[in-house]
Amino acid sequence: MIERSRLRALVRTLLDLAALGAALAFLVSYFPASVMLSTTTTNGGDMASHVYAAAYLRDVLLPHGRVTGWCPGNYCGFPLFQFYFPLPFIAIALASYVIPFNVAFKLGTQLGTFLLPVCAYLSLRFAAVPFPGPTLAALGTLPFIFMEANSMWGGNIPSTLAGEFAFSLGTALAVLFVGTLRHTVDTRRGHAWNGLLVALIGLAHGYTLLWAGFTSLAELVSLRGWWRRMGTLVAVHGLAILLLGFWLVPLLAYTPWTTVYSYVWIINSWREIVPPILWPAAIVAVVTALAVGVVALVKREPYPRVLATLWAGTLLGIVFYFTAHTFHVVDIRFFPFLQLGLCLTAAAGLGYLAGRLPAPEIWPVVGACAILPFVQSHVSFIPSWINWNYSGFEKKVPWPTFRDLNAYIRGDFRDPRVVYEHSPDHEALGTVRAFEDLPLFSGRATLEGLYMQASPTAPFVFYVQSEISNVNSCPFPDWGCARLDFDHGVDHLRMFNVSQYIVRSQQAKAAAAQHPGLELKKRVGQYEIYRLKDNDGRYAVPLAVAPALVVTPDWKSAAYRWFKSARPDDPVPVFAESVSEEEKRIFPLVYADLPREIPRQPLAGPPALEERLETDRITVTGCWPGHPVLIRISYHPRWKATSGERVWLAGPSFMLVFPKGERIELYFDGDWPVTLGHLLTAAGCVILLAGVLPVRRRVLEALRPVLDLPPIPAAAALVLATGRWRGRTRGAVLGAGLAAVAVVFGLAAVAARASDADGTYRRGEALYGAGRFAEAVPFFERARRLAPLSMSAILSTYFEGMSLYRQERWAEAAQVFTDLVTTFPEAQAAAESMYHLGLCRARLGNQTGAIEAWRDTEQSYAGTPWAKYAGERLAEVAAKGTGG
Repeated sequence: MIERSRLRALVRTLLDLAALGAALAFLVSYFPASVMLSTTTTNGGDMASHVYAAAYLRDVLLPHGRVTGWCPGNYCGFPLFQFYFPLPFIAIALASYVIPFNVAFKLGTQLGTFLLPVCAYLSLRFAAVPFPGPTLAALGTLPFIFMEANSMWGGNIPSTLAGEFAFSLGTALAVLFVGTLRHTVDTRRGHAWNGLLVALIGLAHGYTLLWAGFTSLAELVSLRGWWRRMGTLVAVHGLAILLLGFWLVPLLAYTPWTTVYSYVWIINSWREIVPPILWPAAIVAVVTALAVGVVALVKREPYPRVLATLWAGTLLGIVFYFTAHTFHVVDIRFFPFLQLGLCLTAAAGLGYLAGRLPAPEIWPVVGACAILPFVQSHVSFIPSWINWNYSGFEKKVPWPTFRDLNAYIRGDFRDPRVVYEHSPDHEALGTVRAFEDLPLFSGRATLEGLYMQASPTAPFVFYVQSEISNVNSCPFPDWGCARLDFDHGVDHLRMFNVSQYIVRSQQAKAAAAQHPGLELKKRVGQYEIYRLKDNDGRYAVPLAVAPALVVTPDWKSAAYRWFKSARPDDPVPVFAESVSEEEKRIFPLVYADLPREIPRQPLAGPPALEERLETDRITVTGCWPGHPVLIRISYHPRWKATSGERVWLAGPSFMLVFPKGERIELYFDGDWPVTLGHLLTAAGCVILLAGVLPVRRRVLEALRPVLDLPPIPAAAALVLATGRWRGRTRGAVLGAGLAAVAVVFGLAAVAARASDADGTYRRGEALYGAGRFAEAVPFFERARRLAPLSMSAILSTYFEGMSLYRQERWAEAAQVFTDLVTTFPEAQAAAESMYHLGLCRARLGNQTGAIEAWRDTEQSYAGTPWAKYAGERLAEVAAKGTGG
């Protein structure tokens, strides 16, 4: 009998290894060694822009013993990895010391993909799911990994190729944590290792950390050993928070200096969430969950804990989708947990059922024979995407053009910045975001970059992009953009210390050739490079007119309004939320609200300055005491002056200093959040080492009462002091807690949908598209109120006007069109709105007003179709007048 049991265990182990090997081999077959091991530079989607970050970490930050730090390459400088997730980049950078960097990057970006089957297997093994559940989990991740229904949500291969490889790694580790936590609760061992695992999940991706943390709360849904479970969670997550301190505390403390991305993804069909490749998993998950429940009921056994936990994690994906906007995170990033959860719950359910059947050893074979061909039959574009991304920039047909262009502008971050026209035609180079890698290929700093939420300068950068591009991206729903407008755009480029402009479209080339502030210097393939005239190329600029202090808690909206019409020589607003009376006295002008126009007060001088830039240090000499110096680098509270001057936030989002002497030296260094974070991490490391290293028995025995004592909240202590913590009392408290959590999430969901300008606009747009104009108007009105400076406000104003126009409510439509051309004269929709304003006035019998609107359309929006239509209407008016 013993030999038979050993033989069965051996067979199952071999089947596990074979199935796991089959899953990994299936994955490997889609990643050709010829591209994965070549030393070309990865391109494609957002992926290409991550290469520079990994290289900067390896070459600049790690040699100085840092994981986060100032990066001057994009957005006028920003704190790299303070608001993004460093773990996969650390793995890539460390691997690059052994293998070529570009090979390390390619392999590192797919680390999460290949770990997911392994982590799924180990998770269910740790959770004691019966054979063949763990084996089926490894195979069951493949439909999710190869799902082609989306390429932005995360976890699957298309999303990873689009740049979401940090999410993929965090997902794999989070799945592992579900099982290891269950093992720790059961065995009371491994608290320290689980704490480390949660910390790694957090460093891999924030969304996976949220999911892992909330899923772990399912352990509290129990009437037995509740305080022990609570103690386990406190110990594990407490240690994780300590270990994450060096990164987490600064992230939370400096969140106000980011730019919120509040896009809401509208789901039009359940098939988007559960595409056909996941249908078998979804059906099996539901059927086995019910079957396991019936078996447990019949045999009077408890429902399997891990299966319940997996279902809780699966359903959390839906909960987070509806509440994400409240917490300023992207809602769609949580649906992958629902999709993957269906695969894992199906595997776990089959494990509990198949383990009761005769010859369960047959099921891994059945699973492999069913899943592998099924997945392969649903794969279409993934192989071509893999080849496109990992063959690299150097293998693309236009590579000589891109190479020569970077060679022509070569320099370093100390040189003035380079900017480029946004164009879909860049895709031929390898990605539409190819020029975000100018710091990597040419050494020069540019404006745009991938980590747009990490900088307060991002809205201004994309506003400039819209002024110098025939087609703009305008990625932030909360911030509007302009149309092609070189008159303002070139001045804004000077404000950003840009010396060269790269052009691709014929429209932008024609506009650039006619602008007196630009000089064509070189043509490279389909691209033209222009030099900005009259740009001094300095980052430290002594002001010629006095700055004005604006004391306001909403500096970014004020700066945005000022920047839209600002010129390089205009007075600069300086923003502060609170100032002392002494600080106010250094400003000749102080306002509570930004005025429409800041009065000019000329200053003496200005002095001739010399500047020296390092990656995280700026030295300016030749200053005059008290004469303001504008530093055209993004503001961040971690910038400090060695001689104690206050570093002010100046428009649009630069720094300004009033020197105390003839020299200014600014450095990017720690502040109290950084110091506190490092102390917490140091404490966490000590606790981790104490938890995983062997210690003397008597020391352990002395600490055991403390380590084993879970924290007891005051309410629970009162219950224990007054009587037994009876099952009925525990059930009541537990039920009240779950109800409170449900209420909180429900209110968050309602608040999220109620305060979402972009989603509100798109609901109105859907009604407009259906011809339900009267119903659409309230949605557009609400969206305008929710975010008055946003792209959603621009579009809502336009569609509100058109909705009223379609209902022949001429006076109301005229007022809305007037609002748009007055508030957003730079918008793409302004020309059409001005033209329709003329039509409304004509319908109201105001012929003079109509002629005025059409003439404004011709003059202000020349070259647009609406200027042509306005000319036709004016000709009709003239013909009628002649005929009369």
